[in-house]
Amino acid sequence: MRDGAESFALADRTFFDWPGNWDLEATRFPAPPLPDGWTRDDNDAWTFCRPPEDHLPDQGWKIHVSAAQEDAHRTLADVAAYCTRHGIAFKYLKSANVLRALSRKYAQRSSAGKLLTVYPVDEAELARTLEGLDALVGGRPGPYVLTDLRFREGPLYVRYGGFRTRYMEDADGELVTAFRRPDGTPEPDRRAPVFRTPDWVATPDILKDSLAARQAVDDFPYRITGALHFSHGGGVYRAEPAGEHALGAGERSVVLKEGRPYSGTDGVGRDAVARLAHEHRILAKLAGLPGIPRTFGTFQVRDHLFLVLEEVEGQDFQSWLAGIYPLTVPEPDEAAVAAHRDRALALFGRIEALIASVHGRGVRIGDLHPGNFIIQPGDIPVLLDFEVADAIDLATPSSLGAPGFHRADATGADGDHYALAAIALWLFLPLAALGGLAPDKASALLDTAARRFGLPGDLVARLAPQLAPNDNTTSPLRSAPGAFPPPDVLTSIGRGLRDSATPHREDRLYPGDFAQFAEGGAGFGHGAAGVLWARHTVLGERDEEGAAWLRAAVDRVPAERTGFYDGLHGMAYVLRELGDDEGALRALDRAADRLSVRHCPSLYRGLSGVGLNLLHFADALDSDALRQQALGLADRVTERLAAARTEPVEHKRRRGSTHAAGLMYGWSGPALFLLRAHRATGDRGLLDEAVRAVHRDLDRCASGPQDTLQADEGFRLLPYLDNGSAGIALVAAELLRHRDDARIREALPALLRACSSDFVIESGLWGGRAGLIGTLATLREWVPLPAETAERQLRRHLTNLHQHAMTLNGATVFPCDGRARISMDVATGGAGVLLALGAAERGTELLPFLTDSRSAAAVHSAAPERARGAHGAATPTAPSGTAGTADNGREVS
Repeated sequence: MRDGAESFALADRTFFDWPGNWDLEATRFPAPPLPDGWTRDDNDAWTFCRPPEDHLPDQGWKIHVSAAQEDAHRTLADVAAYCTRHGIAFKYLKSANVLRALSRKYAQRSSAGKLLTVYPVDEAELARTLEGLDALVGGRPGPYVLTDLRFREGPLYVRYGGFRTRYMEDADGELVTAFRRPDGTPEPDRRAPVFRTPDWVATPDILKDSLAARQAVDDFPYRITGALHFSHGGGVYRAEPAGEHALGAGERSVVLKEGRPYSGTDGVGRDAVARLAHEHRILAKLAGLPGIPRTFGTFQVRDHLFLVLEEVEGQDFQSWLAGIYPLTVPEPDEAAVAAHRDRALALFGRIEALIASVHGRGVRIGDLHPGNFIIQPGDIPVLLDFEVADAIDLATPSSLGAPGFHRADATGADGDHYALAAIALWLFLPLAALGGLAPDKASALLDTAARRFGLPGDLVARLAPQLAPNDNTTSPLRSAPGAFPPPDVLTSIGRGLRDSATPHREDRLYPGDFAQFAEGGAGFGHGAAGVLWARHTVLGERDEEGAAWLRAAVDRVPAERTGFYDGLHGMAYVLRELGDDEGALRALDRAADRLSVRHCPSLYRGLSGVGLNLLHFADALDSDALRQQALGLADRVTERLAAARTEPVEHKRRRGSTHAAGLMYGWSGPALFLLRAHRATGDRGLLDEAVRAVHRDLDRCASGPQDTLQADEGFRLLPYLDNGSAGIALVAAELLRHRDDARIREALPALLRACSSDFVIESGLWGGRAGLIGTLATLREWVPLPAETAERQLRRHLTNLHQHAMTLNGATVFPCDGRARISMDVATGGAGVLLALGAAERGTELLPFLTDSRSAAAVHSAAPERARGAHGAATPTAPSGTAGTADNGREVS
């Protein structure tokens, strides 16, 4: 799963949900008694308890209290009693299941381990409270809170941070929690998994001994040379023995696996220390087998356990497959397809032999999936990670497993046999994780893989029974039947959207990617606004109940979340489209006074999305004031662009708009805004800037296979709509309608060729097949192929959507990015697929603002030309019909 997804996947097997909704009533902690006048309020995971007079400052030193599962009730009761007796505000997790969710292996490390938070009003109360609580609960077991300083022996942990939620924009344009420096300027309240204090905050005397203990150097027998992996259970590190006393001292380099106590728990409650000690015992039992790493034993530092392993040279399995997979190009070479089949079958035979040798030692692996293999030169597999391995004749299921590679009810060796079959499928169609959602999906994918790669019949006959759904299936999801897309696919997707609505909930209207919980559940990208607009645009539906929900959400979304795709401006746009002008204006008003502190130029959450919306409302309401606001934002965007163009190009995995390429996070979104601002004013200077913005995105692209041009992140090339070729192509084509720029004109065919890959791992609009479909459909006249070839590639995409599609109660639905749950949102789920299919089949809009039906000549005849000075001031210049050039371009509007 993607980072952070696991906690949101526990409450519901179909959709992401708050961990606080995971069997809440059955596992809710007893509510501590509160004195008269105290208040108790719930949110998604926490219950807040406040005294009658709330004198809390905005920020300060807070105390976190951790607890082992079996001791949580007692610790909660004792700490709550102390706080109520002394009038100190506190909060606690609502249920034992939330505590379990925040203790699991892949829980977010920055928030894991906390049972309560206590809020002293000043440093004097901090000292009294620490002493008082230490006398009550000091020394009790509990996980380490990685963001904090441990007080004495725990389970009390302390950090400086915000008490009341405030937001600011960080360097990448993300809204992050913040506190204020003494001079009043905001500073990000970083919650990274390491203790640090702001440079202007002194450590209180009560904490100095604890700080000295933390900074004391342990006698650690290794020198860490690199980090390979992190989870809440601990890290995995590359290291060198620091002396002869180190285990494996004869090795040049070793791997250290760390286990943290009471952390990284699995399905049966074992923590990382218990699993790591167990893994050492299993490895000792398997010693000497080819494909099993050697172990040099374990050692303990403080209460952390370390397992020492030989370092295995090679590639991780996913990278190995990505490097040779033949279907990620527009026109796969059939000889390459056959060569891949033969090579993959040979590797799979070696994997089967390796697993058989492990079974021969009486061990089942339990958590068998591609992420636990290294492929050495010569395609030799090495198996890693035996944390949940156990006796092969054990009559209980494995306690952990990767979605699509783990059958929850399988016992003995049956679970490994299912995982082996899923790995075989994954080698040819890397969508095996979908089998974790729809029980019959793996069988459908096997049929597809067998036809596409010409798999041997005896292999298919052997895999099919393993991948077939069993009789214990309770999932409501099924693989979409028949040819795809069926004639009623738009209606069917629409029904899935309608049926999933939860208007009784305030946190979300439609289930989507778990990102919706960070953004408030109402935005265009991951929330209600986008789904309502997709239904309205493609199906002509106006959902009165949904519109009322969205209008009410205007007052719930933080006013700092002003963006088009993540906040109030997108909500305003959709409310007006649905006929609710009053609600739309309310959303604009809430966002208005926050724009001065936003600097991110992106389309998704920054100035460009807001500016496009202001131009839209300026035209709709004939408001010169809104138009001037938008043009002021255009000035700020051009200033950011000028600064960015002086920076070196970095090919990194970044979504900030100065370090990414594409429509949502790169400079193509700002280019679209500057183009529309040019259309509103006739200012050729804005058109010049739009061209330069697209050039900046092209600077971040690299040539790919078969004459494609794709966004380069340094370790991969991306063709997608949000952060890749497709998004750049959409704006490049629109820009060429107004300015003939040689570089953009020459790049567009290669950008579009990148949108025709045979295989795409995700289905969604932002980062998957739907975005490629929508781009090719929107830019049909620009596709650099014969008409019949272009149509064939578009139809191939439409047909291959079947690989991702499922049904829920008969309605067509699609998985989110990562394929862990079903999503209905625009960015990753069904609403985005609906928009793409609408563009392909009905010619409806793919997204707002991408096309402009107004005549350029009409705009230019209505608006005088402006030339922009250093601060964007307008001065009269030549008439708008006068030819102008920029970057060797020729204006054609």
